[in-house]
Amino acid sequence: MRWLCLHFPRLPAEALGLRDPLDVVTDSRGPQRWLITPGPGDALPAGMALATALSIRAELCPHMRKPGAERAMLKSLAHLLYRYGSPVAAAVEDLDETGRIPRALIWLEIGSSLRLFGGLESLLSQLHADLDELHQHAQWAVAPTRGGAALLAVHAPAQFLDAMPALQSRLSRLPVGTLQWPGSVLDALRGMGLRRLGDLWALPRTGFARRFGAERLLALDRLRGAAPDPFRPIVPPPHFRRRFEFAAEVEGAEGLLFPLRRLAFELQGWLRARQLGVLSLVLESEHADRRRHAIRLRFLSPHRDGTRVFEALRERLNREAVPGVMPGAVRALVLKAEDVAPTAAGQASLFASEEEAQLQWTQTVERLSARLGEAALWTPAVHEDHRPERAVQRGAVQQSIAARAAARRPLWLLPQPQRLPSPPVMRGSDVERIDSGWWDGADVRRDYYRACIAQAEAWVFRDRATGQWYLHGWWS
Repeated sequence: MRWLCLHFPRLPAEALGLRDPLDVVTDSRGPQRWLITPGPGDALPAGMALATALSIRAELCPHMRKPGAERAMLKSLAHLLYRYGSPVAAAVEDLDETGRIPRALIWLEIGSSLRLFGGLESLLSQLHADLDELHQHAQWAVAPTRGGAALLAVHAPAQFLDAMPALQSRLSRLPVGTLQWPGSVLDALRGMGLRRLGDLWALPRTGFARRFGAERLLALDRLRGAAPDPFRPIVPPPHFRRRFEFAAEVEGAEGLLFPLRRLAFELQGWLRARQLGVLSLVLESEHADRRRHAIRLRFLSPHRDGTRVFEALRERLNREAVPGVMPGAVRALVLKAEDVAPTAAGQASLFASEEEAQLQWTQTVERLSARLGEAALWTPAVHEDHRPERAVQRGAVQQSIAARAAARRPLWLLPQPQRLPSPPVMRGSDVERIDSGWWDGADVRRDYYRACIAQAEAWVFRDRATGQWYLHGWWS
């Protein structure tokens, strides 16, 4: 097994949408309160009492942690990273003790993925690119056991240990304080003169189990691969729904963009893991007095591009976040994928292709629809009627775009047919006969031809009732 472990030391702050270095997250037990994310500089490490930290930097802005938000974000990150390895596991390891710092961890088994991604360096490069899109910082390590990879990721990151003997040798030099054990147990070990993990492995097993419990002995065995380490793997759910709660109410659209971008790329990770594309989604904003405001977006084609989702949501949000439209300051955002469909991942090309040009046009239409509203845009859509002036009508841009009613008809039709003084010069012998409309009082009996008028190709017809010729449209 090759377990890649990712440790997210700033997850408590990132789960609250905090980006300012002066924003710190704290935990508490009774009257005691301490930092679980570091402040700016080296003088304010995680684990320091809040009162001490404020005496050093009075301008610090402390926020209480929200464990539920941390677990939800870690689970969403696990869905995002699912495509890099399987199985996937995640955990927020926390101890109910004063001064202890939680550890947010994700494990990926990458043994079968290294060749697919072209080696560890390439895999990590792509993985960190995904995390950078979310402004997410992570420390990593690779080891044959989950526990060993976790200790290295937290305390000795950026290591790749492929063999069990190398892992045991490296772990044996780590201090016993790196173990996520209760402080009373760690103090007892230090009191016995045990400083390194190797010292614990050298003790008699029965004596250690009698003194500290069989559970501690089992944990040490799992670290070095001497005992199985069962876990519950994470699998992306069949539906996407992600809620982001702010540390404080947010006014205006600008303050919503950072979490909105995060939600968009979390949706991208879920879509990639499920090999789906999104067709429509809903963004709900939660306000005071349990008020909600919903924004619905539809896309012209299924896709899994987080940037495309974010751009469309940003345009729509700028239009909605005005006085009288969105009801006040925002407390939380909820993003839900309403309609999804299977889609194939795009393949990179050295040269710009027709498909890329069509994608750019599609994204432009979606952006305009989000900015101006769906009612402001329309597209020609086929209507079931043989008469040319009624065969094409206005349709919504979300519908299938039909450029023409038939392949042999031009797009450019005149508002009203223009009478010609004499028969035109024909181009070819193809004729389209239309005899329709008798049931609604707009009966037409026409024969349509291609003709040459003023050195341009025209679409003309002869009225079979009167024999008169008319110009009805132009070919491009």
